[in-house]
Amino acid sequence: MLKKFICSLVMIASLTACSATGPQFTQTQAPETNKAKVYFYRPWAMLDGAAAPTIQLNGVDSFNISNGGYHVLDINPCRVIIAVKEGGIMSNWRAGGLQISFDAQANKTYFVRLTAELANAAYVGGVSSISGNYSLGLINQETALQELLETKTN
Repeated sequence: MLKKFICSLVMIASLTACSATGPQFTQTQAPETNKAKVYFYRPWAMLDGAAAPTIQLNGVDSFNISNGGYHVLDINPCRVIIAVKEGGIMSNWRAGGLQISFDAQANKTYFVRLTAELANAAYVGGVSSISGNYSLGLINQETALQELLETKTN
């Protein structure tokens, strides 16, 4: 009984310790003059909750995104490629590489969401099996603003 309790405490602590810890999102900011603004966010999810994958902007490592976190980018207008770097040997990000691209225009705001949704979990004969769905994509402003209210700065 004590082992189960301690194991549960460790699991809860590990999940909360890897979530974004900055200030809560409140509102968007206008893009800088002649720049595009990108809100990159990851709604909180149990699947890969402890992972903080590296996000690349046009092939360059830019930041890590925590569970329940968001990051704001001001970029020059251009063709943008945003990628989630595939997890390495020591990474606990289980998804393969994900990537989107779009033409960022000056004075516009974009919302990009990374999701990791639990699809199936089972525990049979001492072996656990977990599967999920991962996605990366542009999200409309109305949906993004509702979801961003549940995130914190990375």
